[in-house]
Amino acid sequence: MTHEIDKKLQELDLKTESIEKIEKILSESILGHTRPTISTTFEGIFRARKITNAKDSEIDCIKSIWYPNWKKISESEYRYNRCSDKGENFFYCSNSLETTIKELEPENGDDILIGIFYPKFATTKVRCQFAGIELLRNNIHYKTVLKNYNYYSKNDKKIEELMSSKFKERVSKDESYKYKLTIAFSNILLKNRDIECLIYPSITTNFEFVNFGLKPSFVDEHLYCAEIFQYSVEKTSNEYILTPEKYGEIEHNLQTPKISEIDWKECHNEDRNIKKSFVL
Repeated sequence: MTHEIDKKLQELDLKTESIEKIEKILSESILGHTRPTISTTFEGIFRARKITNAKDSEIDCIKSIWYPNWKKISESEYRYNRCSDKGENFFYCSNSLETTIKELEPENGDDILIGIFYPKFATTKVRCQFAGIELLRNNIHYKTVLKNYNYYSKNDKKIEELMSSKFKERVSKDESYKYKLTIAFSNILLKNRDIECLIYPSITTNFEFVNFGLKPSFVDEHLYCAEIFQYSVEKTSNEYILTPEKYGEIEHNLQTPKISEIDWKECHNEDRNIKKSFVL
């Protein structure tokens, strides 16, 4: 069965094939396929974006660190992502700042925003699916859930091994169409209304940490940005060095958090000396 799936996928021309067709092939193959889920809370998650040359008016509101408003972005900027189609709203984040920065891949001289998000209520839980189980089995945060997980059948295991191989594949920006496979699989996992989040391995940290992909509806209803900062980036041959430039005082609107306004303040010299660094 899995050999047939792999053969069908290999025969596809990903440049031209639709995500819908790939999704259909995968759906037929994993019908009845059982997978582990987890219900968890967020104690603080990070999201970042590049703002080099951005106007002040473009970053004066929390929506500047929210998921993108694609209606205000030129279609020439649209591209496929690990779990989402072109122009599709999806909230990529991590519980690790290091992972967030490495996944962003800023260049030397870039300016970036970093937002720290929390649930409006500490008791809020989110139901998650794992994408890339075989890569996450030994992850320190999830090994208690996954390490001893037994597949229902050999076919189930082969399917997960196949998907894990796709989630660990590095994809260049000019070949983003290769993400169609993981997008299709993500779509299948998120069809369940109870699933609000995907947990998948971070390639840029050699799978030591994870990324989260959240449905926009969950973000809008349950999360708010508690803190926001601007950093300048120095990229050397072996590390990122982040210098704090500004911090935002947020006028919180907890009913609609993404429209909360930001009053930016310059960091003092002593604060600018407290840099963050991450080895490449």
